[in-house]
Amino acid sequence: MNLRIAVLGLVGTVLVACAGSAPDGSVGEESENIVRGKVERGLPQVVAVHFAGFGGTTLCTGTYIAPRVVVTAAHCMRSDQIPDQGFVYFGKDYLNDVNDLPNIPAPGKRSNWARIETSVVNPNYSASVNYPDLSILFLDRELPFDPISLDRRHIGDRTDSGEIVGWGANKADTPDLSQVEGYGIERSAYAKILGSPTAADYHADDPNPGILDPNIRANLLKIDGHAPHANACAGDSGGPLLVEAHGQQELAGVMFWTGLSCEDYAIYTRIDPFLDYFDAEMARNGKADLTPRLECVEHEANGKYKARFGYDNENGVTVNVPYGPHNSLPGDTKNARPADFAPGDQAFAFSVEFSARDSLRWKLDPPHSRSTTVRADSHSPACDPKDAALLCGDACNNELEAACASPTAHRADCMSDCTGEAAVLDSYGCGDAYGDYLKCAAGLSSDASNWDCSSPGRAPAPMSPACDDQFNALITCLYY
Repeated sequence: MNLRIAVLGLVGTVLVACAGSAPDGSVGEESENIVRGKVERGLPQVVAVHFAGFGGTTLCTGTYIAPRVVVTAAHCMRSDQIPDQGFVYFGKDYLNDVNDLPNIPAPGKRSNWARIETSVVNPNYSASVNYPDLSILFLDRELPFDPISLDRRHIGDRTDSGEIVGWGANKADTPDLSQVEGYGIERSAYAKILGSPTAADYHADDPNPGILDPNIRANLLKIDGHAPHANACAGDSGGPLLVEAHGQQELAGVMFWTGLSCEDYAIYTRIDPFLDYFDAEMARNGKADLTPRLECVEHEANGKYKARFGYDNENGVTVNVPYGPHNSLPGDTKNARPADFAPGDQAFAFSVEFSARDSLRWKLDPPHSRSTTVRADSHSPACDPKDAALLCGDACNNELEAACASPTAHRADCMSDCTGEAAVLDSYGCGDAYGDYLKCAAGLSSDASNWDCSSPGRAPAPMSPACDDQFNALITCLYY
């Protein structure tokens, strides 16, 4: 049996009595293509966004706005997304090339796909009013063309023109867009911009309550989608409204709403009210801080010491700092320290053993961050052997080294799952029992027979009979 999945199930059972319902930003097949548009060949920066979930897939559109950065609609994010199964496509034959997923070439190799490494929904997004319907996707590689710039002007409430682009349908067979045709082909069209919508644009039969709020309306753009004008449709959510400035196309809006049967109008979130948000997120493409730290030091039974290190990568992308003068730790003879630093706060990422008379000095000098040096010796703060983050760090590091582990599984996901489970189980007096289970997981060899790697995108879990005794003790603690 997969013991980690069983533990997750136990935690879910314990939590169900006090859990609230989480907002679901996914839209599946109801996401927003260009009606009455033409096939587009000259805008590779407008990408197809593909999310695989346990209940299906979502196709949306996005715009490449900085190296390794794409903007799309927040409502395109699936609540049931399979970890590490988000992709952007910048080729010419999505309907054929989608069969390549989920196995795409590694960064640096020729591909029409990039993997979404991390994503972040605008922190103020509310699904109840569809605002501000913006999400940033960070990619595992740079795309082979220049990004599209943001339009930093304010488009007034006057007739203007632009271009809409998307990978969605070109025909809706039902008013609610549950059945559409022609998705998966990049199309574009001239758009007549009507400025901000008005309260009269609220339709009870197709409710978008954010339109009733004048503060929200001011930060939206409406296009005329009445025939013979083109309009956005299902699959175009997150796609751009482009305007010409300084002789080039710039991003003025991000699509999130269209009329019944993909007719009459479409609504876009303006770019200019959110420039601070965009600028901050675009800087997280490798230019934000990467900071190493010493977690603590253990005194081992053999008389030696073990220094535990972590780091905080504030970027949304992995940052490479090769071994050498910019990433040096004399004494780390096994190169336990990383050269590729994953996004996020990575507690207890690695450890290095040393003797009482020695000291360790880790210098990290990332390309776009300040240089930092951390030191460890026998007098450094001692580790708490029951620290859940320490136990989870050891377990996750070992799980991800399993012979059958997915190379794209994220340590951050493993740590989040593990420390969350630890907190819940500790509140029920079973923290020590769970700690023993984690110690067992941390001690297993990498042989595939010890591990269950059947959960897509997740770190593997001990396979029975490995760690059965510790798991059974945990069951006993919880229920007896």
